Amino acid sequence: MIRWLPAIGAVAVLLLTGCGNSDSGDSEPSVDADVAAITEALNAWPEAFNARDVAAVCDLFAPDVSIIYPDSADRDYDAFCTQMQGVLGNQERVFTYGPPDIREVLVDGDLATVQLIWTLTVADTAGAVLETVEENGLDVFRRQDDGRWKIHVSHAYPL
Repeated sequence: MIRWLPAIGAVAVLLLTGCGNSDSGDSEPSVDADVAAITEALNAWPEAFNARDVAAVCDLFAPDVSIIYPDSADRDYDAFCTQMQGVLGNQERVFTYGPPDIREVLVDGDLATVQLIWTLTVADTAGAVLETVEENGLDVFRRQDDGRWKIHVSHAYPL
């Protein structure tokens, strides 16, 4: 039995090494892939907003989202989407978001935090700019069951 001990030990090491191999088809997405997916979703959001696509605007947010903004009530998914229907359906004002200025994306497992700045421009129907607001934001993303990243907590405030 003692003669086989080195062979058994070698097999055990090979098996354990194989279990930790990140090249297997079962491995979770890499952090770089997660950062890219989150960045892509954030960059697509102003395009959907500016196209007045309420469904696509709401799709960035998880069903259990909590949205926090100073001087307004916290909103859940339904309240946010109702608000977006009103904003994007407004015929007297044109609301436009520029691309996000993404400062940092940190991914840890199925959670990620994003620090970014959004720029919202409000114009009248003739195109005259009425207001430009920079919003500093910190968003917590959660990987959903389908693998997509969605905002779970959004905390923004004007600069």
